[in-house]
Amino acid sequence: MNLNFMDFEIPLLKVLVKLGGKGSPGDVYLEVERTMGLNATDFPEEYGKYKSGAIKWKNKPAWAREYLKRKGQLDGSERGIWKITEIGKEQLNHLNKTQKDPDEGLAPLLGVDASMSDENISPEEGFNKIENIQVHETGGILGVRGIVYEPINEQGVILLFAALCHELGFMIEGIRSAFPDSLLRRRNAKGTWNSCRAEFEFKSSFFKLHKHDPKQCDLIICWEHD
Repeated sequence: MNLNFMDFEIPLLKVLVKLGGKGSPGDVYLEVERTMGLNATDFPEEYGKYKSGAIKWKNKPAWAREYLKRKGQLDGSERGIWKITEIGKEQLNHLNKTQKDPDEGLAPLLGVDASMSDENISPEEGFNKIENIQVHETGGILGVRGIVYEPINEQGVILLFAALCHELGFMIEGIRSAFPDSLLRRRNAKGTWNSCRAEFEFKSSFFKLHKHDPKQCDLIICWEHD
């Protein structure tokens, strides 16, 4: 079973509450491993090692921490200490009451991709890169339904599809961060509607790159089909 860094968000918040609101990286990693039931037998790929000798899964809580910091749910002001904020506690309270993650579906809209942690850059560099793209880079002129530019990432693909879905014969039931990204209704030849599980990608080849299971998805919605 493969895990991505977003799978560590909620466990990380829960662990920090368990530790009294904050903890050292060593204590946090130990508790996350226990909480998630991580072990080399059930998660062999997660216990592989990088050339540096670091265990692979331990890279993902660091990315989750940076993402939670950007959302205001963790406090990164104290060096060597991971600390939950009041916003982070509110997220957990909402989850406990509703059994639903309040941030479900947020990542694609922010341009955050689960495979980011596979890149050979630090979490801070990865998220700074996203923010810089959002501020400075655009695609070519598109001019469709009030959308000025062509998509340059998955976030843009989702926005464009949402604007055109009715013309394409779809309705959107929900968008989420878990795979597959979207639950749709698709009009069939009889004029009725069928359920459709869709994954958004900027390039269709990213579906394979992200190691998604095609048996769990009916449709890839992309900007570039390569």
